[in-house]
Amino acid sequence: MPQATFDIALSTEQVLLFYKAKKNRVQVVAKDGRTLNLPWELFKPYITPTGIRGTFTIFFDVGGKYERLVAV
Repeated sequence: MPQATFDIALSTEQVLLFYKAKKNRVQVVAKDGRTLNLPWELFKPYITPTGIRGTFTIFFDVGGKYERLVAV
């Protein structure tokens, strides 16, 4: 199953931009160098009072469609 691991650090202010619908995609660079443009909705479960921080792995099916996002 294809996957990509990346780090992300969004401040509270940055997270608010997504909630105010100023942005709806999050662009990250995977540890293998690929640039991923992911839907904001994937990150909502990981919001904390200080924003979103951590390392995540996203899994794709063989067709390249998103299957799940996991905090590592």
